[in-house]
Amino acid sequence: RRRATRAMAGPPTPARPLGRVARGAATARVKIDAWLDFACPFSGRFWRNCTAAWASYDGKADVAIVVYNQPQPWHAQSALAHEVSLGVERLRGEDAFVAFCEAAFSEKNWDKFTDKFTEKMTKGEMYDLYVDVAREAMTGAMGADAAASTAGEVRKLLELDAEALARGEKNPGNAMTQQLKFYVKLGRQTGVHVSPSAYVNGLFADTSSGWSESEWHAFFDAARGK
Repeated sequence: RRRATRAMAGPPTPARPLGRVARGAATARVKIDAWLDFACPFSGRFWRNCTAAWASYDGKADVAIVVYNQPQPWHAQSALAHEVSLGVERLRGEDAFVAFCEAAFSEKNWDKFTDKFTEKMTKGEMYDLYVDVAREAMTGAMGADAAASTAGEVRKLLELDAEALARGEKNPGNAMTQQLKFYVKLGRQTGVHVSPSAYVNGLFADTSSGWSESEWHAFFDAARGK
């Protein structure tokens, strides 16, 4: 007689593939996976230079830039900024996430994510700061009122889990904690150590945040086999 078996649930898994296409099409034959940290100035420079070079590249139809969250533990503010970005994505989708990246990595805002800027701030003050960056990022697409309302919803997602607190938990996390853990787990599994790190069609590629437009174009050419 066959013994009945019961399926056992393992650890949580993401409901969809991780990463978002920031430039190009999901069907592009060359995918450049960019692991970036909002608290890393080099990630900001990578974003600005790489996306600008992609925009001026003749063969960009073959190339997609896919962004992954890479919080670095030596920046205390890093995880908070990434949680905000994930909250924006949950409420408004990938386009809003990409808009947050544009705002966060911009020359105007990148300094707000640094150790020096945030040293004297509380956790709540840092959340408020990055939610305001999110509001700014979303305003162009949805208008000031809708962006402000969404920013308020994002801020609520970052509150500690009230039910877990009621059960006596001391480190309950918030609504975005598990999604951030998925990216941390995938980064470790992939072998990502620092940001920015780039992978071309799954293989690590040596890149530089300081590359010029022509250097990025040469990199795209090589990735396309040109």
